[in-house]
Amino acid sequence: MIHVIVLTHGNLASELLHAAQTIDPNLVETSAMSLPWDVDSDEASRSLKKQLRELDKGEGTLVLTDMFGGTATNLALPFLDPEKVEIVTGVNLPMLVKLGSLQGRSLSLEELAAALTAAGHKSIRLASELLHAKASTRTG
Repeated sequence: MIHVIVLTHGNLASELLHAAQTIDPNLVETSAMSLPWDVDSDEASRSLKKQLRELDKGEGTLVLTDMFGGTATNLALPFLDPEKVEIVTGVNLPMLVKLGSLQGRSLSLEELAAALTAAGHKSIRLASELLHAKASTRTG
């Protein structure tokens, strides 16, 4: 099974994972790595390298980070190897909930990363546009 690491600034990783596991208690093979705001980049890089080495069961590891260009992503990028370690930025709760429904399926690292990216994109909505479109179809 592909292991997923949620890697973010502050406690966001732990809180996102906790929320997702509250919604889906069967969410497994997922861990949180929270970076302190005054992170020592060398120490964090060593810690991430160790986690990646320990968690890889041969199917690869997916790292979900908070934002492209941020410290978490910058720490993960040197480990990017599409066959072994993939990175998806912009992690959100719907991505983690989707992950729970995908675990146990025979997906490649690339397929899992693409599915979670699609779920993250799909969940970002401008509520007023969505509600306006629904109201228009009811009245039109």
